[in-house]
Amino acid sequence: MKYKIVEADENWFRENINCQYACPVNTPASHYIERIQEENYDGALVLNYMANIFPHILGRVCMHPCEDACRRGKIDEPISICSLKRAAADYANDRFPKRVPVIKKTGKRIAIIGAGPAGLAAAYDLAMMGHSVTIFEATPVLGGMLRLGIPEYRLPRRTIELEVEKIMRLGIEVRLSQRLGRDFNLDDLTNEGFKAIFIAIGAHKSVNIGLSGQEHDDVFGGIDFLLNVNLGHDVKLGKKVIVVGGGNVALDVARTALRVPQKSEEGGTEADATRKSTGQGVREIHVICLESRKEMPASEVEIVEAEKEGLILHPSRGPKRIVEENGKVVGLETLDVESVFDSSGRFNPSFFEGSESTISSDSVILAVGQTTDVSWLEGHPDIELTRRRTIKVDSETLATTRPGVFAGGDIAHGPKNAIEAIASGRKAARAIDQFVNVSKERKYDYFFMEKLPVRKTLDYDAIPRQEQDEIPMEKRWGFKEEIELGFSRQIALEEAERCLRCHFNIFIDQKCVLCGGCIDICPHDCIMMVSRDKVESEGMFEGSMPDDWDAVMAINEEKCIRCGLCVKRCPVSAIKMQGFSYTEAIS
Repeated sequence: MKYKIVEADENWFRENINCQYACPVNTPASHYIERIQEENYDGALVLNYMANIFPHILGRVCMHPCEDACRRGKIDEPISICSLKRAAADYANDRFPKRVPVIKKTGKRIAIIGAGPAGLAAAYDLAMMGHSVTIFEATPVLGGMLRLGIPEYRLPRRTIELEVEKIMRLGIEVRLSQRLGRDFNLDDLTNEGFKAIFIAIGAHKSVNIGLSGQEHDDVFGGIDFLLNVNLGHDVKLGKKVIVVGGGNVALDVARTALRVPQKSEEGGTEADATRKSTGQGVREIHVICLESRKEMPASEVEIVEAEKEGLILHPSRGPKRIVEENGKVVGLETLDVESVFDSSGRFNPSFFEGSESTISSDSVILAVGQTTDVSWLEGHPDIELTRRRTIKVDSETLATTRPGVFAGGDIAHGPKNAIEAIASGRKAARAIDQFVNVSKERKYDYFFMEKLPVRKTLDYDAIPRQEQDEIPMEKRWGFKEEIELGFSRQIALEEAERCLRCHFNIFIDQKCVLCGGCIDICPHDCIMMVSRDKVESEGMFEGSMPDDWDAVMAINEEKCIRCGLCVKRCPVSAIKMQGFSYTEAIS
């Protein structure tokens, strides 16, 4: 039975369903994991599509902030939410919905500049709202940094193409190889009849750190390197490559460099067969970074995979200069790092004097950051920039200082990951819809459903975190072989079973007779009886405690594993477990 109660609201949702609130687009993780545990992959995928637009993509490359907030992590390790998202996409019968919804058209034209995750997410939502959307993209392909920045061994191009096709079926117009500031400007779009413009240009420029010798032909910017490789351009690297940087992009660069055919002495290339026959990369790759191994900003998974593939890490070292001899790069001189941040917590590296040492190499790639190109702003004084050289926007609406122009993604917030870019695009779409359509704000009804979670394994709290299958090392050296293979159906079920179901909660009503049976049976000592004196002295009870109460029962939500034993044990049915849910209100 489902019934509405006053106490169930967004605040309850934010305080109790940690993983969902941690997601920038509020993907209902525990809800879709419950569907997987029921082997309802179609239902799990539908719940994903409602929130994050690109479950097939994000199931592979999301930075999963939800896992950092997962309560299971307080017991052992968090649920592998990202991998389960991929499982929902992999095993649903209708993996890429082919049906085009019937949408009532508004007649309003919206221009989107940039076809990365922010632009595509905004395009999808605005098209679903009935607006006529046109995307302007500077490159010859759709996908932005999903397509141009993430290596294919992590994110297959066909996966991106299918997700994009799903959006294009909504009737969105696309104009490729159209660069803002070169082929058109904002006034052109206004004159063409667009009622609103969303600028979602990605961070496609490598940061220049002013390193001596970096202008050499054998020195590359990290983003420039990835863009050229992913666009199929011929990039020549030597036998020894140094990558400077400790983030995920730097490791993407290093692992991609391992797969790029190297220059031979005759100026040609060696075939990929060499890599496969040796069982390892034919190139020696060194990665240097300012941070210590524990402090590296790259995810631990990426670091481990890089080490598996033979990359040599040099933490706590910084670049001093590119070393050249006879017009060729022969190495990188480095210094040992004393500290990365100063006493105020600002990024301000300091080095040990006299600690210079040189790592030999014939190619250097500087993957120390990325930024956006704002040169097109010349002639647009009505659009303000921040001190960080990003477009100044309203924090709630993402409106710029030029009426009718909105900005999101990297150009408004600096380089972010895909899920944050998608959240930015969806936020902009809502604001643009209100701007051009004066639509009603979305509102939600919140509900509790009285039931117990269905469990297939009694000791689900003892199941260890499951790992994805990977292709063997000897098959890794091409660009197109996807390394992570996802979960099998059985492993997905086991991982889903580990979920504590945070959208279920225990409630104790006034029928409680303080018998303590629930305390005795609770396997994790989550329930306690608290005397009136302690409640009043520590302010544990909201409002005034009834005069005839001598004690109350308290539950530690952080420790509760939602086993339901207390519900079954209570002799007077004072304890209930209720599942939280919500739906869009019908006005």
